[in-house]
Amino acid sequence: MEELLALIFGTLYGLAMGIIPGAGATTALIFLFPLMTVFPDPYLAVIFVMAVVAASTTGDTYTGVLLGIPGANSAAATMVDGFPLALQGRATYAISAAVTTSTLNGLLWGALVFFLLPWYTNLIMVFGVPELWAFTMLALATVTFVSSKWWFRAIIALAVGMFVGMIGVDPNTNADRWTGGWDYLGAGVQLLPMVAGLFAVPELVDGLRTRQSTAPSIANGKQTREGILAVWHNKWLALRGGFIGAFIGILPGLGGAMADWIAYGQAVATTPKADPAMGKGNIRGVIGPEGANNAQKATSMIPTVLFGIPGAPFAAIIIGLFAYLDFELGTVDLAMDDRFFDSMLYGFMLATVLVGALCLLLTRYIAKIAHIPYKYYFPLLLGFITLACVQYTGGWEDYAILAICSIVGILAKQFKFSRPALLFGFILADRIEALTVQMNSLYTFERLLDRPIFWGLIVLCLITVVWGITKRSKLEYA
Repeated sequence: MEELLALIFGTLYGLAMGIIPGAGATTALIFLFPLMTVFPDPYLAVIFVMAVVAASTTGDTYTGVLLGIPGANSAAATMVDGFPLALQGRATYAISAAVTTSTLNGLLWGALVFFLLPWYTNLIMVFGVPELWAFTMLALATVTFVSSKWWFRAIIALAVGMFVGMIGVDPNTNADRWTGGWDYLGAGVQLLPMVAGLFAVPELVDGLRTRQSTAPSIANGKQTREGILAVWHNKWLALRGGFIGAFIGILPGLGGAMADWIAYGQAVATTPKADPAMGKGNIRGVIGPEGANNAQKATSMIPTVLFGIPGAPFAAIIIGLFAYLDFELGTVDLAMDDRFFDSMLYGFMLATVLVGALCLLLTRYIAKIAHIPYKYYFPLLLGFITLACVQYTGGWEDYAILAICSIVGILAKQFKFSRPALLFGFILADRIEALTVQMNSLYTFERLLDRPIFWGLIVLCLITVVWGITKRSKLEYA
């Protein structure tokens, strides 16, 4: 019974946060930090968190279609054709097609990931220190050179993130490092204000500036049936979108936005000339990217759980949430915890089914939430974010750090310095330092020659860097 309640409340909360413009999975997860100690059993919290991820990913379609404002960055591609369809009075048609595609791909790739995740843990046994170091370098290469058009600025953001991530105690000397004499920084900069400042606050502020006209939300059974049938008629497009999302999810650091835009691109490339123009209200522009979002959320848990390397920005928050519950991702001990994997499976898969059914059955009522003026829930969301981020000491220092991180996030978004690169540098700084020290002390060049997986990952890193520098058409997201 407790598991069912965790599932239901996680699904409803995730759906509500997904519907709010500028919120999505990242903001929804940030609010959960103060609640982690409420659960009597940490495995219930795992179910709740995974339900939030699945539900918010499906729910963020509503604001993109109805308002032209994506609930999260990963829904921006859906908005391109979904909003014109809604302006034509076909909002339910677009939403039902989006929900159907997202749900089916979520179930397909969720099954492939979560049912088999305990077997994937064998990779941990194969990866030694050199392989983990090389895989971490691959994660940084993808988030720096592939996920942003402005790769040089992404390098700067990565360096800043690593610098901030190393503030605190030097593990070699046990002395304070780069704290400026501020005792508050002795334990380092906390994860929550960094994530909230880089992602949640800039998106909330941006929502105040980017309001567009509201499309009429017309809900009827005919449009719902037409949307479901549209997915069947474009099933290969939906499956290709799911495959793209799944592939991007496995690569650490790329996140949902890139997966959705690539999936949208393949929808454009494969659309017959006789079809309505893309960007003007073509349902293929909804089905393509929506096939990618839930698939990406599922597969991004592979590097997150197995290696402790976030598969996307939202996964970085999951690492912090699970750390509160004493689940250290990327460790052999966790790989042996079958109940943990069962909880992830239960939360993600059943929430995907539940939120899909709710969205299809209750679109008329859910859509009304998206029409609430932004000015009413902006201060409420900002207040919740602030409350969640000032739990470390409760003093003025918590507010100061959140304000600094928020200013950095807003400026980085405005001037196109990669926020994902900055966040990943911050999260992985300690890991990179520790693995580098271990590799230098334990391995010589001759010993590394006997490790083909290590060299394979190094080659992939080099290919990623070259491809990222030379390719002109990339995601314009910072």
